[in-house]
Amino acid sequence: MKLKDIHTESMKLQWNFYERTINNYSIIMRIMQSAEEDLLISDVPRVFVEESFFDTCKIMVDEDGIIREGFYSIDETLNSLDYATVAAFNGSSTTASLVDDVFGYGLLYICPLRRELKTIGYLVLGKRYWIDVELRLLRELDIVCDIYNRSLLLGSRGARRIGVHSAATFEKVLEVFPDPLVLIDRKGYICYANRNAKAQFETKKGFFLGERADKAIPGLPEDLVKKNRPFRGEIRYKLQEDYKMFRVESFAVKNADEKGEWRAIIFKDVVKMKVSEEEHLLRKRTESVGMLAGGIAHDFNNMLTGILGYAALMRKLLSDAKLSRYAEAIEHSAQRASKLTKHLLNFSRRQKRSTGLVDINALLDDVLFLLKQSFFSVRIERDFDAALPNIKGDEAELQNVFLNLFINARDAMDGDGLLRVSTSRQDKGYICVEIQDTGKGIDEALQQKIFEPYFSTKESISNLGMGLYLVDKAVREHGGFIEIVSEKEKGTIFYLYLPAPSLRVSEAKPREAPRLGQNLSGRTILVVDDEYLVRELLKGILSETGARLLEAENGEDALEIYARHQHEIDLVILDVIMPGMKGDEVLRRIRKTHGDMKVVISSGFMSEQQRAKLKELRVDGFLDKPFKDDDALSLIMEVLEN
Repeated sequence: MKLKDIHTESMKLQWNFYERTINNYSIIMRIMQSAEEDLLISDVPRVFVEESFFDTCKIMVDEDGIIREGFYSIDETLNSLDYATVAAFNGSSTTASLVDDVFGYGLLYICPLRRELKTIGYLVLGKRYWIDVELRLLRELDIVCDIYNRSLLLGSRGARRIGVHSAATFEKVLEVFPDPLVLIDRKGYICYANRNAKAQFETKKGFFLGERADKAIPGLPEDLVKKNRPFRGEIRYKLQEDYKMFRVESFAVKNADEKGEWRAIIFKDVVKMKVSEEEHLLRKRTESVGMLAGGIAHDFNNMLTGILGYAALMRKLLSDAKLSRYAEAIEHSAQRASKLTKHLLNFSRRQKRSTGLVDINALLDDVLFLLKQSFFSVRIERDFDAALPNIKGDEAELQNVFLNLFINARDAMDGDGLLRVSTSRQDKGYICVEIQDTGKGIDEALQQKIFEPYFSTKESISNLGMGLYLVDKAVREHGGFIEIVSEKEKGTIFYLYLPAPSLRVSEAKPREAPRLGQNLSGRTILVVDDEYLVRELLKGILSETGARLLEAENGEDALEIYARHQHEIDLVILDVIMPGMKGDEVLRRIRKTHGDMKVVISSGFMSEQQRAKLKELRVDGFLDKPFKDDDALSLIMEVLEN
């Protein structure tokens, strides 16, 4: 097409638009004038014929059983329509329709006139010969007819009585209904929407009423409007930055005149509920793993206490250099095993959701230490900033964040590659945790979706796609944010930024090593532990100090021995988890009789909550299993001297 032709065509389009705008404006202004003169039914048909391409217009309104009509046509012989005929043909449809070759017309436009939920009449436009009507012209006509309908309601005598009409009360109830609710006709067009439905689904252009339900509401199945039975399901979609998820219920209802049916659709927003359910399930699952890990670590620690303690004693007593090296090897092996149980216990304790100061380096170290046993072919590199400050946060939440990201990294590498984890202090008061893998990478399109709920690239049907959504949610709840850098087949880097406190938390001072030749002569110590090896180990440690040792293997025996020797005992070393009466109950009963008795708690597994409760009973110290002779002796001397 030549430039001149393009210019001519453009001018034609602009002129057509200008002409339609003038015509529509003229119709609306003449409708307003007719409303002022109470001539909306008698005079407006002439307005539509003179200002539109239709030959005929007939308006029929039912006012309490009396049919008022207005008619105008270029050809008077076409006045063959009556209210009953149009109502029967239209059925329960509540939206305008365009039909061909009916009642002697080549083209007929029927627009139901409505008051609230009830059809009170029809505006009918006819063309003797069929013409092709453009969609935009039809849309403009719908808007003009809607304006006429509203003018009719404002000007009619029946509308003045609307305040006492029962339907008005019903509609008010629907308006304040807490969930979005719409009514659709048999063809699937929306004929009513309450306030919440409009707020949720109406576009900025204001188009909603009169639209096809499955076109106006994202995710609504097309066949829902065709089903004549109750329907239940869910729809999900994203609107800008918000994730939408609704539980949908649809059921049939009778219209106001008991003829035909509508379908009511109720939308229950379940995003928060679903996310909370998934968080709860994930938390319970992780807590279960933590409890199992803690139980295993407790039993393992009891055994390691004997191995580590006796190996240390043997090494000191053996004069043979070769045997001493063997004892040292046993001690080092036990220390490595002790380190594993320590990581297990740290993992378990954090699942108790204690909120406070979090050592990010230690947390990362624990998670990586445990995961490396299952990341067989993944090489793990650490680069932690030793001066990284502790942050305020929830240890359980952050532990799950890193656990999730590490597992995702392993899956992206198909179990074989390099996982690099580093921490650093950033400007503007943030710390940064960088997690880099050499996996498949994520293309740019998917990077915009990975933090959405129920989105997953994994094929497993058991994968819910909530992992990264919960990661992002947890980081944001800590006042942080996540950045991602990735390229297909070149790996992915996650940058987690978390706010850091302005002051560095002071470090705990290490306990001093015991001085040689400690003398505890005249001191009596009661050891309460169900493990024989632990009692024997403490007996061996204290044998060189001159202390007198009393033993009890359960809580009941401990209270009996304590009652007999309470004026002689200087210190009680008490296990917490024992068959029968637990250590905390023993401590509680001791405090009732002697509030100043010195007590050290010795346990292989203790949560932060348990430790806090025991501190309320004025515990003097904690001896965590497994321990070496020096550790036990240092704490005992410190407590007795204080």
